[in-house]
Amino acid sequence: MTKSALDLKMIAQAGGNLVVESTPYSALDLKMVAYALASGATLTVKRADKFSALDCKMIAFAAPGRVIFDFS
Repeated sequence: MTKSALDLKMIAQAGGNLVVESTPYSALDLKMVAYALASGATLTVKRADKFSALDCKMIAFAAPGRVIFDFS
């Protein structure tokens, strides 16, 4: 079952490291999750080729050095 963006935000705030498929989420959803990451937590976005470079930049700016984009 896919978690909602708000569920991911709560997990991120609690310090959870997240690995998510990009498919069910918008760039704004993932920006919100990245911004909520607790210190030291990371967000990995699989199938990141769904997003434009500007979208990825926006998400990355929310948590510099803690967002990983998987383009494979």
